[in-house]
Amino acid sequence: MRYMGLDVGGRRTGVALSDPLGVTCRPLLVIEESDQERLVERVMALAREYESEELVVGLPRPLSGGTNRQLEHVQGFVRVLSERSGLPVTTWDERFTSKLAGPAGKTTGSRDAVAACYMLQNYLDAQANARGEV
Repeated sequence: MRYMGLDVGGRRTGVALSDPLGVTCRPLLVIEESDQERLVERVMALAREYESEELVVGLPRPLSGGTNRQLEHVQGFVRVLSERSGLPVTTWDERFTSKLAGPAGKTTGSRDAVAACYMLQNYLDAQANARGEV
């Protein structure tokens, strides 16, 4: 089963893609889009193109708990994507993935796709562990 991971930001969304078996993943690309409707359309087009069967969206949960504007933004995106895509949409904790993706700087765009990949790989590993495959 192929999964697509999304690290949704205000202006950029990092996209990662699993292998067809859902074991490993790789950074795919960064979507430069701030309009939610157009972003949903782009994600749906990519999901069709790469034959993704499930979308995994990173949730930017605050370390202190509660909520913040970015978390609410992503939750709204998830609601719209779930309604329109016809695919299962799962959320997964994305804390620390941007830090793991490397230092901020001139490659910020590619960092978003790498962060999406860290988040998606964490999800894939958790699924394999739950099935007793690890």
